[in-house]
Amino acid sequence: MFKLEISLKRVQTFIFEVPRLKAMLGANALIGQTVRHELSALIKDKGKKLEWPANIVPQRLQDPLDATPDLADRDDPAALYAKGILARDGGHFIAVFEKEEEAREFLHTAETTLAERLPGVLYDASPPPEKQERQEEKRVRQEITPLETALLGLPVLQVCQGTGAAPASDPNPNEKDRWQARSVTHREDWGDGFYAGKTKDIIGLLRPALYPDKERNWTEPDDFDQLADGGYLALIHADGNGIGKRYKDHCDEWKKQESTQESTRDAVTDAVAQEAHGEAFFHSMRVAVRRAVVDALKQTFTTPGGRRPYEVLMLGGDDLLLICRADRALDFAQNYATELKKYELTDGPSLDVAIGVAIAQKSYPLHRLQELAEGLASSAKRLYRAPNNQDKTSVIDWQVVTQSWFEGVAEARQQSERVAYTIDGQTETLLLSRRPYRVLGENGLEGLLNAARRLAGSGQGEDKDKDKTARSPLRSLRGACERGRLMGEMVFKRLPDDIQSALGGKGAKLWQALESDGQSIYATRVLDIIGISEIARLGRKKP
Repeated sequence: MFKLEISLKRVQTFIFEVPRLKAMLGANALIGQTVRHELSALIKDKGKKLEWPANIVPQRLQDPLDATPDLADRDDPAALYAKGILARDGGHFIAVFEKEEEAREFLHTAETTLAERLPGVLYDASPPPEKQERQEEKRVRQEITPLETALLGLPVLQVCQGTGAAPASDPNPNEKDRWQARSVTHREDWGDGFYAGKTKDIIGLLRPALYPDKERNWTEPDDFDQLADGGYLALIHADGNGIGKRYKDHCDEWKKQESTQESTRDAVTDAVAQEAHGEAFFHSMRVAVRRAVVDALKQTFTTPGGRRPYEVLMLGGDDLLLICRADRALDFAQNYATELKKYELTDGPSLDVAIGVAIAQKSYPLHRLQELAEGLASSAKRLYRAPNNQDKTSVIDWQVVTQSWFEGVAEARQQSERVAYTIDGQTETLLLSRRPYRVLGENGLEGLLNAARRLAGSGQGEDKDKDKTARSPLRSLRGACERGRLMGEMVFKRLPDDIQSALGGKGAKLWQALESDGQSIYATRVLDIIGISEIARLGRKKP
């Protein structure tokens, strides 16, 4: 038996290469349908038929994909094993073959399909070894782009303004006298197919559940301007915490249990059982993610009419990439983490995620916003992995970008969220933000959102002058905090009682002293609450 694995690399780079909404949706549909269906179809009867072990039960939760009429579109590990396919989701395709020659023939055909469908996408391919010493050999390829024409063969030398690199060989259907790369046209054609409900990627198959347009009386957003609806956009990146360790521990526990029992299975059967045990874990994770995303979207975006305020750009394995109106992004994050808590995976606990939310104007380059969202998710993971963190739960970090350029998360926080000065020979350090946070709980994002809602209803109402008076000192509080701890406390104490109460409850304090090795460090979450309350006003005209 020979095992073949193909893993796509830099998938998000491929999705964001063309900064148009339709092209991004088309690129994601291309990836999903190519890996899930076209590679599966190439196997035909060549895969080694495997029997799913009777003692390993896949996830019993109802999967939103079960509503799809075609059985081949569903996520059924046992049915895939019968075709010799071990996995086909999350950018990974793993199959087994009886003979090495069959596996290598499939790999050659698969590489041709990937080059035609996904030009420029990198991938790792682990082919069956010709000799035992080459068993761990890996190779990385960047295939040619057969969709494009050689630049020097064009009558007029133009470079595609969508990609900034490929030759502009096709007319742009939306702009007269403008040309674009053939790969851009290819993605936009797939985007049209996605809008028409003809694609078989995960998002395309889940369209009725992910996009209840008829129920909400929504229309499809054509571009980021319609999606933003006059405000800012948020890009949400989420992926699982500690998945690799959980998978390893899950498999090790199974091996330990199996070693204590007498078994007459041969080596091949034992290897299949081990793979199935691991796939059952990943399958339970995928089902939990899909159910949580569907339910969180329905809970977060409830306002009927107008353009749909979100698009799911990627949904596979434990990864989620969502773009939406900025004022609903953090609410979605809370709802998503809450829904995930409802579903236990096969190894016991529910899935925890790290969420990065990057917020900016609709004109901000999406590939840079995506890089920032990934950096914020990594920042949140540091909180999850902290040695003193005993409460392993979902974590989040977010950032609002109002300028044209944003540095790395750590560098920017060091410059803008940290103030240090000397008093009587002692250094005092102020942290103007407590990010990252846990998502759930009164001390996490959930508590901040509750406080921001209380703040929205305090000192305000039909009296617009009173509203402006209440907001003015809130805006000046940050400047006071940057001048020192005592100055910040003075401004905070002058706020109306109801606003102070909204920001921290009765007897609220601005600063909390942090434990440190003889250093004076104070932090505040009040500015985070105020920042959240201002997100809905970003980009909108002042009254």
